[in-house]
Amino acid sequence: MKITTIQKSLLATLLFSTTLWFGGGLVRTAIGFDVFLPGTLDIKPFLTQEQINYSIRLMGVTAYYTIAGYILSLLSALTLLITSKWKIKQRGWLFMAIFLFFIFSPYELYLAWLDLQLIIRSNSIDFVNLLKDDGLLHLFKQRFHPWMTAVSFLSLLSYITALLFLAWQPLNMDEKV
Repeated sequence: MKITTIQKSLLATLLFSTTLWFGGGLVRTAIGFDVFLPGTLDIKPFLTQEQINYSIRLMGVTAYYTIAGYILSLLSALTLLITSKWKIKQRGWLFMAIFLFFIFSPYELYLAWLDLQLIIRSNSIDFVNLLKDDGLLHLFKQRFHPWMTAVSFLSLLSYITALLFLAWQPLNMDEKV
């Protein structure tokens, strides 16, 4: 099966946007875990208000790239899936990669919605007074709730597995001529 120029462009867009989204997600997770005590939603006692404000602001700034990367990768994957004539039954690796990517889309879209709320709230408040808005801190804590981090870890494993399926391409059926 020959890949068209449009499909090559979609694949390149998918690769770029997925890298942007995946890397942004890892950076944002590191920022969140830097603020809270491990396994809790308690803010580390040695952090000053300015440091916490800056972390929340960084979450808002990096959310732009993460949301854009995910939406673009989701649209590229859907368009590529619809326009391609690849035989998914013969390529089990492709089916598994697609399945693992799309199974966590509701969770990723929910995270994008929380991040969008964080962006709107943090941009409407003076930078110095971010933590004076209780709703913003509640939203920030909601993003890193223990069940959310558990699902984040599962989705991370799912995406890594999907990448491994794309790299090794197991479960290929030979086409009979």
